Amino acid sequence: MLLNRKRVKFWQKIVFGFMAALMASFLIFGYSGIASSCSHSSGVNTGSNALDAQIKAALKQLAKDPQDPTALRSAAQAYQAAGAVSTSSTSSVQAVPTSQQSSDLIKAIGYYERYIKLPDSKLGSAAAGLRVQALEAEAVIYDELIDYKSAVSAYERALKLEPRNPQYYPLYLNIASNEAYAGDKAAAIKAYKKFLVLSPKSTYASGVRSALAQLEGSASPSPSPSAS
Repeated sequence: MLLNRKRVKFWQKIVFGFMAALMASFLIFGYSGIASSCSHSSGVNTGSNALDAQIKAALKQLAKDPQDPTALRSAAQAYQAAGAVSTSSTSSVQAVPTSQQSSDLIKAIGYYERYIKLPDSKLGSAAAGLRVQALEAEAVIYDELIDYKSAVSAYERALKLEPRNPQYYPLYLNIASNEAYAGDKAAAIKAYKKFLVLSPKSTYASGVRSALAQLEGSASPSPSPSAS
């Protein structure tokens, strides 16, 4: 499945690269460093000694304690890195994950979900923030799986955990970007407007207003992605 080139170029102009810039907070999980230094083949045998060791160690610990937060997070990170999809910055078509990459990314989501569902006693006093970060990581995975609506759902779940924390208001921009890529212009506009209500003086506000002007004045977007 490839995204229509004309459609992608249209939305790239609209969203100003917000998605890439604003997802940076999830890097606390250490994913980018792992992903940039490791290659991938299949299953637990990822083609990287570092990833193999990380996955095996995490699974070994989880066999002893299925609720070990460090092991759950480590397994999620490693599978996310193993399934990472490299995308050329000059290409107008989003890279599609292989079946093995998709499998690893889905496993990563599963471990993040187990992490999110841990009781506060396991995650500590920063439990809400840690769950938000895990959901942000899930959203990044859904983007790689080209499942923009699921990415939106992950961000919405994150915002419900910290609805009054200004630190997370930029997640509305991620929601808007994903809605735009999904072809749902009305939902993208709604998310941008929500952000402006919450953060009217944000450094992003000017760009968001420009994005809104383009969205509200643009023609209907091209149809949703189709197989080719």
